[in-house]
Amino acid sequence: MGRQMGPTAVRSTFVRGLMYGVAVALLFFAAALGVGMSQGRIVPTLSLIGTSIVLEAQPAAAASIPLGFHPFTGAVISILANLISLPIMMFAFGEIVQRWKWARKRLQKAERLSQKYGRFGVWILIPLCPILGAYVCMAIGYLLRWNTTLVVTSILIGMVSSTFIIAYGGWAIVGLFR
Repeated sequence: MGRQMGPTAVRSTFVRGLMYGVAVALLFFAAALGVGMSQGRIVPTLSLIGTSIVLEAQPAAAASIPLGFHPFTGAVISILANLISLPIMMFAFGEIVQRWKWARKRLQKAERLSQKYGRFGVWILIPLCPILGAYVCMAIGYLLRWNTTLVVTSILIGMVSSTFIIAYGGWAIVGLFR
């Protein structure tokens, strides 16, 4: 039989995981802020970061055009800002499943489906990411027990491609009316 962790060890693991998630989130925030500051636009960058965290990267990419960002810069800031909460979410999902017995029971059925279709089903998140958003797709991938690396890869492919399409499409449309 395996050893049971005491409350102190569980708390220590929780705090360590939370610190890792926060550290990675701060790196994404610093990168997004750094890209915006390189353009000399601090207040619009903070506005874009907030929009991306709350509304996802695609609406933030559309909002970057009226804020005066070049489409590439606006898309990069939107993507980096949207990635801020994903490490904390990944950690939180793991903790919920680990600590809550009813959640583990509910996910046993999903695990059987994941073993059967997980290798191929994860790629459906690429077209779903622009529609549902990265946060919902991360939850779907975690609840279906798909490989985390494949989930993050498919989310990044969907988010990056749609964000750049929206940013450059918006810029082209604005250019038509100038």
